[in-house]
Amino acid sequence: MTCEDPPAENKRTFWRPTAASASAIALVALPGFLFGAFAPEIKKDLSFGDTELGAILTFGYLVSSIVMSISGGAADRSGPKRVLRYGVTIASLAAFLTGSFGNTFLLLMLFIGLNRIAEGIIHPATNTLISSSVVLERQGIAMAAKQSAVPFATALAGFAVPTLGVVFGWKGTFLFIAFLAFPAWFMIPNTPFVTKSGLSSRREMWRLSHLRLLALGGAFSAAAVVTVSGFLTTSAKNAGYSSETAGLILGLGGLLMIISRLTWGFLADRFQFDRFKAVSASLLLGSLSFVLFAIETKASIAVGSVFIFGIGWSWPGLALLGIIEHHRDEPGEATAIVQTSIRVGAMFAPLGFGLIADSFDYSYAWFCSLASALFGSLFMFLASSKLPISDEK
Repeated sequence: MTCEDPPAENKRTFWRPTAASASAIALVALPGFLFGAFAPEIKKDLSFGDTELGAILTFGYLVSSIVMSISGGAADRSGPKRVLRYGVTIASLAAFLTGSFGNTFLLLMLFIGLNRIAEGIIHPATNTLISSSVVLERQGIAMAAKQSAVPFATALAGFAVPTLGVVFGWKGTFLFIAFLAFPAWFMIPNTPFVTKSGLSSRREMWRLSHLRLLALGGAFSAAAVVTVSGFLTTSAKNAGYSSETAGLILGLGGLLMIISRLTWGFLADRFQFDRFKAVSASLLLGSLSFVLFAIETKASIAVGSVFIFGIGWSWPGLALLGIIEHHRDEPGEATAIVQTSIRVGAMFAPLGFGLIADSFDYSYAWFCSLASALFGSLFMFLASSKLPISDEK
């Protein structure tokens, strides 16, 4: 399934395709994080509760995973520029509709779902853009920058509440995000893409043992780490931190996550090493954080936060880099298989964590996250042994 590097190497650049990919990811990620950041105001304005809030979030992950599984190879077949512009347009329309007509629970769910359609289109297309347009020796940092756009969007959503939210309200903030699509749309470059015949179907891709193992690894890994964003602040408060300090821990953790992802990208561009074994090691070492969270003391929460954000959640860009290096002809389809599984893991984990925490204790729930992280590490390690022999760069 591997192939020669794509043609037109002299047309490869770094800054524009990297910036376009990161901008598109940030644009499509922002509405979801804004929805969470403005949740108290939205629930009050539309008169619904936490059950409806959770339903919207779960519905969004479901839509994203379905769309990504179907359209993952679209950029491989049609070129990333066209597909990314479709995705950015849909994302802008979703934000506009949310800000203009999101007046009921059902309409809001539909508009957030529309945003997740854009997400399912954009994510694999950006992987194709980086694979086909960024100079090979800088694809590690390009992928890291793109994946850092997600925690960056989280930080922007947090800052939007006391700034744009105060001036424009939550609906006006969504309208503001809709207009950010214009620079993102024009930033997407022409790519040295050549339509290829004989691309594999999804069924054929799923037959590859290393992709199946990577998909399992991604699902278990995401199920472990995604619980941190939703439940770490509660554990911090249980340990004795104030609400403000607990929020600060999460915010600083996002900054540390960006640094750690960029560090992996920097190292990947300068050294040849097994990407998936490195991911496995990151998950294994980062899993110590869940033991520390389960102890629920101030010191254990602080040290555990460093482990999870600095190590345990540093791997997405490195994993995607490893995939595109082994699937130069079909980077979108190959990465979509793994990213779809990541969304499935992220979709079910918060509900399961919450049920365990309510029925037993937070410590039990964190140990379940530990088990999930260990399974993710194991599957990533096994996937490495199944890789086809090729020249990675």
